[in-house]
Amino acid sequence: MREQLSALMKRLKDEQQWLLFAAAESTTLPSLSTIQRVADLELNIAAIENTLAELPT
Repeated sequence: MREQLSALMKRLKDEQQWLLFAAAESTTLPSLSTIQRVADLELNIAAIENTLAELPT
């Protein structure tokens, strides 16, 4: 399960990074939906990190 969660976390981080890079390249503020998506991804990443920390080694 640890490997599957780590793989999921990587996909979420990659998506979040792509959104942030796209927002940084723009000269305007990102849309509220982009900001919300980044925040939602961050919450899910944190949830996976917490779950991984609680798994037995």
